[in-house]
Order: sequence, then structure tokens, then C-alpha cells
Amino acid sequence: MGSRATDAFREAERLAGVLGKMRLASMCAVTSAEAASVEDTPELLERLDRALARLRDQFARRAPPKTAAPVVPDVEVVGELRRHIRAHLDLLTQRDLLLRNPTETIRRVDETAAETLRVHRVSVWLLHSGPQRIRCVDLFERVDRRHSAGTELFASDFPAYFEALATERTIAAHDAVRDPRTASFAEGYLLPLQIESMLDVPIWVGGEMVGVVCHEHIGAPRVWNADEETFAYLMSSFVGLALEHDAGRIT
Repeated sequence: MGSRATDAFREAERLAGVLGKMRLASMCAVTSAEAASVEDTPELLERLDRALARLRDQFARRAPPKTAAPVVPDVEVVGELRRHIRAHLDLLTQRDLLLRNPTETIRRVDETAAETLRVHRVSVWLLHSGPQRIRCVDLFERVDRRHSAGTELFASDFPAYFEALATERTIAAHDAVRDPRTASFAEGYLLPLQIESMLDVPIWVGGEMVGVVCHEHIGAPRVWNADEETFAYLMSSFVGLALEHDAGRIT
């Protein structure tokens, strides 16, 4: 099982190392570890083929001609990527400990994401029905080092946002007040809290969207780059793993 999917991750690693594997995971909603055990379904293989084509094109265009002088890596970009990888590996080294306590896992993910992406607020929300809504199970505010929970947002009040959650891999709202997916939050939430940009990633468990990890930036509008979106996706995947082990105890 998963032989062709595993080969795809090997090719991504040949193309761009760890960065290639992370981007392939982000685009295909499957990690390299999962690829070894999941079935090579036509739908998964189609996603992998499309993603690999994009990676080949992207990194082929980046490659310098053979006669060109060596390219000096962008120190800031390399430093950012190393910070992302270090944070993710730190969580993975504590995986067994954290997954025994899903509530603590979510708190640690919020803290890790806030520090790594250097955003002011990170929160995890779970989806509920009757009526459809999301409820905050943990909000971490980086400056005050404070956790809170309990806020609920209803789909009837924010239909565009809930539709985006159900259909998009990430909601990268660089200008959240004007982005049509998040603009409905402006008056009662974004403007009072001075939130300019949001990066929201749905949480998936067993093929079902069960919640969202929300990253909120205060200050000048922030353009989220591909590496930041990939890191946010990995944090969402970690929460999804915790919720899968939790079997519904967190509400």
C-alpha cells in the first residue's frame, strides 16, 4: 500500500529536500508518514501528480544555469524555514506524551504556532451542528501569555467564512477586513482587536472537516508566504491527530 505515494515524496525530497516534502504534504493533505500506509487511490495519485508537476516547475525555474555563479541562499528565508522545521520536530519528539492529553496538545500547538510565525493570537475552534457553529477550545495571546476559551461563531452570521472553511485548504487573508471570506468579522471582531491579517487552516479527521486553527496578526497587513501556509497546515494536522486520539472528549 502507498508505494506510488511514497515514491512521490521521495521525488519531492530530491527536488527540494525537506521543503519539497513539506510543500507536497501541504498541497495533497497527506504526510510522508501517511503515504506509506494509505491506499494508492486514483484521487490521491491525481493530487500527487498535479502537486509534483508544480514542484518540478517551481524548483526547475529556481535552478541556476550550469555556468552561473553559485546562488547564495536568502539568509532570512533559510532562517525562517529552519525555525519552522525546528518547531515541528520539537512537537514530534513529544508526540506520544502530548497525544495522551489532547487539551494540552492544543495549548502547545497554539503556543508553538504563535512563537514560530510571530503572530499575536493563535486559536483552535471545533465545529458543532444544531445550529452549525465553531467553538473556541483554546486561544493563546502571545504578548500576555494568556489562554482562554468559550467564544462561539455561528454559520448563519458568517456564511462566506464557513463556506471557505469547507472548500479551501487554507484561508490566507492578507487584508482580513476586505477579504470577502473574512470581511464579515470586521465590525465586531477584527477592527476592535486591530487584527489586520488572518491565516486559517481547517482541521481534518477521517476525511471530515472538524474545526479550524486560526492565526491572527496585529499591525500592518501581512502577506502570508507559502512556507508559512505549509507550517500552519502542519500545525493543523497535529491538532487533527490529537483529536483523532481524543475520540470526541474535547468539546
